[in-house]
Amino acid sequence: MRNTLRAAGLLLALTVGSGCAAPISGTPKPGLTPVDLASLKTGAQITEPTEFTEKFPSGTSERIRLIEGRRLLDVLVPPMDFHPSATELGYTRIFASPDTMSKTGGIPAQYNEAVGTNNFVVGVSASRTNGSVRTPESGLIGILQFATEQDAKNAAAAMFQVTMSGETPRHPVSIPGYPNANASSADDSSANAFQQHGPFVVVSAVVQAAPGVDGLAEKLGKSMASQLPALDKFKIVAPDDLMDLPRDQDGIVRRTMGKSPAGDPYGMSFYDEDSGTFLPSGILHYERDPVRARKAFEEAGVDLIGRRYSTVYRARDVEAAFKLQTALAAPGKDDAEIDSPPGIADARCLRLGEADKNRGYNSLCVLVYDRYVAVVMSLTSASKTSLQSDPVLHERTAAQYAILKKSE
Repeated sequence: MRNTLRAAGLLLALTVGSGCAAPISGTPKPGLTPVDLASLKTGAQITEPTEFTEKFPSGTSERIRLIEGRRLLDVLVPPMDFHPSATELGYTRIFASPDTMSKTGGIPAQYNEAVGTNNFVVGVSASRTNGSVRTPESGLIGILQFATEQDAKNAAAAMFQVTMSGETPRHPVSIPGYPNANASSADDSSANAFQQHGPFVVVSAVVQAAPGVDGLAEKLGKSMASQLPALDKFKIVAPDDLMDLPRDQDGIVRRTMGKSPAGDPYGMSFYDEDSGTFLPSGILHYERDPVRARKAFEEAGVDLIGRRYSTVYRARDVEAAFKLQTALAAPGKDDAEIDSPPGIADARCLRLGEADKNRGYNSLCVLVYDRYVAVVMSLTSASKTSLQSDPVLHERTAAQYAILKKSE
C-alpha cells in the first residue's frame, strides 16, 4: 500500500495530443504524498515551531561548556574506525564534570579525581560493541579537554597511574609511533591508552576476542592516527565566548520537537547535553547502524542536523531525503515494522528489538517533508510492544509533520 501511494507522487512521462503522442523526457522522482494537516491527530503535542533556547537554572558553567562538547563530538572518531567489529548499540556521552563523565557507558569513575584535579573543561566519549555474548569485542574513544597543555599532560599521566595501581597486575603496551600513549593491558585481550595532544587527552580502550598484544597495539594506534589529526583542525572556543556562537544555524533545531505538555516521551528525565546542532560526523555516534548511516549521509548530501525531542536531518533535496529515510528506517534483525500514523502515508515506523541506550526509546517513526527527514522517538510500554499500532508515537509524528510544514 505504501509503495502504491508513493508511486502516485512520481513524475510520470506524459503523452499529449492525439495520434502519435510524444513522451515528455525526464527521470521519475519521488514526491510527497499530500497530507491534510487539519485532519491529523496530535493529541496534547505542540504543533508549532518553537525557538531553541537554553535555560541555565543551575550548573550554568557546566551547561555552557556542553556547547563546546557538542562541537567536540563532531570531530570524535567512531569506534568502528579503529575496531571494525564495534558497530552495535553503544553509549555516547557529552560531559562537563567528572561525575557525568562516568555515567553508564562513559569513562570509568576510577579516573574522576585524575580528571577533576587538572582543570578539566569538557569531554565526549563514544562506545560500541560487536553485539556478541560468546565472543564480546568493544571499542571506546573519548576526548578530554583541559585548560592548558600542561594540565592535559598531568591528567594523562595521572590516569595511567590509576590504571597501573589497580588490584590486577598490568603491563605497558608499546604503540608504534606513539611513545607517550600511556597504554597498558592486563590480559592481552583488552587495553587502554591515554594520549596527551595539546590541551586534550585522547582516551582509547579496546576489547578483542582473541588475546594478542600486537592486535591491541594496532587498534589503539589506529585510534590515535585518526583522532589526533582531527583534533588539529578543531578550533577551541573560550568558555566566555561560547554563548556568542550561533545557537540554531538555519533554524534546524527550530524544526525539531520541543518539550510538550504531554510530558517526556522517553520515560526519563530530559537533559540537554545532546540538544542542539550537529554535523553528520557528530550525530553518527547516536545512530543505530553507523555504517549504513554514514554512507546514507554522504549519498543524501546531509549537511546539518538539529536535535531536541526529535532529530531532523537536512538532505540535498526531496529525492535524497527519501533515500535517507529508507536507510534510517531500515529494520535491524530484531526490529519490527509497525503502522504509520493515519494521514501520513510516507512515514515509516519501527518497534526496536532493543531500546536506545542513550535516550531509552524503543519505537520510532521516520518521515519526510521537502528536503528534511525527521526521526520521532517514543517509549512504548512493555504491555503494548506486541501491538502493531502506537497511538502516542502516531501523535508525536503527526505533530512533527505539522512543525515541519509550519517552518517553511
